[in-house]
Amino acid sequence: MAMPVGARMETVAPKRSLFGPDYLRLAALAVVSVAVHLWLIADTRVTARDGIGFARYAMGLQEPANATVPVEPPLPDEPPPPDQPAEKPIKNGLDVIARAKQAPGYPTVVWVAAKFVRRAAPDLPHPEGFLLAAQITSALAALLLVVPTYLTGRMLFGRSVGFAGALLFQVLPVPARTTSDAMTEGLYLLAAATAIMLGVRAVRRPGVGGFLACGLVSGITYLIRPEGLIVPTAVGLVAAWLGLTRVWPRDVTLGRLTALAVGVALVGGPYVLLIGKLTNKPTGNELLPSLSGVKRLFSEGPPATPGPAGGPVFAAWWSLPDGTGPVDKVRPAVVNAVKETGKSLFYVPAGLAVLGAFLLRRRIAAEPGLCVLLAVAGVNFLVLLRLGTGGIELNGTKTYYIGEHHTVLLALIGCLFAAAALEPVAAALAGLPRIGRLFACPRVPAWFLVGLVAAALPATLKPLHANREGHKHAGQWLAGELRKHAEDNEQVVVIDPFEWVAWYSGRTLYRIEPDPKRARVRYVVLDNKNHTEDHTRLPLMATARAVAESGKVVYHWPEDGPVEQAQVKIYKTVGPSEWDKYELRQKQK
Repeated sequence: MAMPVGARMETVAPKRSLFGPDYLRLAALAVVSVAVHLWLIADTRVTARDGIGFARYAMGLQEPANATVPVEPPLPDEPPPPDQPAEKPIKNGLDVIARAKQAPGYPTVVWVAAKFVRRAAPDLPHPEGFLLAAQITSALAALLLVVPTYLTGRMLFGRSVGFAGALLFQVLPVPARTTSDAMTEGLYLLAAATAIMLGVRAVRRPGVGGFLACGLVSGITYLIRPEGLIVPTAVGLVAAWLGLTRVWPRDVTLGRLTALAVGVALVGGPYVLLIGKLTNKPTGNELLPSLSGVKRLFSEGPPATPGPAGGPVFAAWWSLPDGTGPVDKVRPAVVNAVKETGKSLFYVPAGLAVLGAFLLRRRIAAEPGLCVLLAVAGVNFLVLLRLGTGGIELNGTKTYYIGEHHTVLLALIGCLFAAAALEPVAAALAGLPRIGRLFACPRVPAWFLVGLVAAALPATLKPLHANREGHKHAGQWLAGELRKHAEDNEQVVVIDPFEWVAWYSGRTLYRIEPDPKRARVRYVVLDNKNHTEDHTRLPLMATARAVAESGKVVYHWPEDGPVEQAQVKIYKTVGPSEWDKYELRQKQK
């Protein structure tokens, strides 16, 4: 950059933000992240059940015409249902986005990543290719996540704390495994951490541009998950407080808040107008205000019928008796929110995070950047409580849950505070009588960090979903059976409460199609869990068990083991008699 100095033009070097020590630390973090995520992706037996939905979404964006099927016409001897609307065909990707139950950000990136996966591995089966693309998308985002995490920690605490916080988050079991799976967490955390970094910088070096940048990235975060609105809400609360207390001029504060809101609206506004509300997620619609009056500009027709879903597997679930008051609903929500957050932080770092926040209590009042971190954590925790007290209907029962994936942003912030507590804890231990000299070495905080990493890695590096591996093999076997029935022009029903077998068989690649009404052949997927275990949350489980009673096992996995000890079984029934009896019993109920 050239600047006039006297009568001469002199070159002034641009101000640097990263130096040699920063690059070394970022390189070390990148090596650890690549190693952990490559190990987990290579050792994935099947992906999370939610990943199937995201892969299906991405395939719909690639081939919109296959993303829907017309409603099956009634048989000649049946009158048409009076209240069944004909589903309009999907014409383009915007129709897919408008009808999908998830935000479009992550599936769109998966769709792009799948193009590269297909070129690199053209022989990979279609279902596995898209699931691999979903995992790669999440893992690459987790790799890039080290940058905003480290920079946020460096801004607030220094290089060592930024490095330790970013390293902890990369190796803790829940964050590492969820960001290696076919789920939104990696991309969501990358966008949210970048928005937090920009928000921290905006309140430390106030300016309209900083708040606008924070809003723009927050809008991207919202397009990945509706919880992306947590970050601008928290940053806005801190800025508003600084204005109300006259730390900033109030008119200037209003301008900065406006820039923040404009940034969010510029990126997220078109999606809101497209779907006519803040989110298509059923749970989100209970938590966020509906904008049902907003005109749908690009979509038409009713939303597609959602397929069976049982909610997240890794979550705390509980039920409450009818008539439970608000206070009694909040208590278990608080307990389970704390429990799941502690699990995400692997317990010991959770305690360090609380200790770090306590030790920094005097700095927090004078440091608006720390206030942003605490505000994000506070708003996120309130969202968890709202989720835990809202409940969802599963099989006609009101059920409450808080999942691990809802706490990953809290875990990210907790890792920074835990890293900030390492040096004060070492100093406090060094002051103890008799044993204090054992902790007097200045490298003790680094030893603590190494110990935390070493304790976490065995749990982190376990295979992903090894207990579900049999579903993939069963799906590949069922694919061959379905091809035989297609050659015979015989209609088949597949009842799979878990979704993996139906997906790997190729039956539900683009959507869960309505089953033929008078199919004689039915395949039912069950595992080795009994009726009292957690599968009662799966909507199709009762149907699957009832239909399987009249069938026989035609496939089991492991294939070389006894049927009685099989992890996955496929039953086959021929004839509609038992099915009709079951439907009749359900109608009578």
